[in-house]
Amino acid sequence: MKRILSILLTICLCSALVFADEQGDEYDDGYEYQNNMSGDQLLKLELDGHFPLNFDDHLKAGFGINIGYYKFIAPSLAVGGELTVTNNFSIGGKALFIIPITFGAMYQPQIGKFEFPIMANIGFATETWANQSYWPALTARASAGCYYRMSESWSFGGSTTLTTVTEYMNKGKNYTGVFLSAGINARYHF
Repeated sequence: MKRILSILLTICLCSALVFADEQGDEYDDGYEYQNNMSGDQLLKLELDGHFPLNFDDHLKAGFGINIGYYKFIAPSLAVGGELTVTNNFSIGGKALFIIPITFGAMYQPQIGKFEFPIMANIGFATETWANQSYWPALTARASAGCYYRMSESWSFGGSTTLTTVTEYMNKGKNYTGVFLSAGINARYHF
């Protein structure tokens, strides 16, 4: 009798497995994943060409490097800052170094894996030209770019930045330099 009950119990369990509903391993809780959420952060590294716009061919194109940090306060809005080092040479071989430190905001809409940041920053810069330094120079930067989100942690792309740097010198001899830079970027998201 015990054998018959054991056999019937085994048949019932096996038949339950045969007729079980297949749901698969996917679980959908209705949550839509977004690349950036409030509290997410990113580090940015940019290498770019640096082109003077209002120096009447007295200043040659140069190069720049930029590092930045931003923290998202909403899915498409972040605040942060950047440190940039740029270098240009004059026709006579004199070096112009500009090191702006800026703070600002970034609005970043996205379409699929593509992200389009638009940034506005303001801050101060130090300038070195022909062994003379100028501090503080007011600087403002506006930037737009396009990035492809390769993974949850990395995005790569390019951006264009318009920078103005104003020198306040003695006796009203103020000058505002305008530069355009275009570069390639890598961003680490965490």
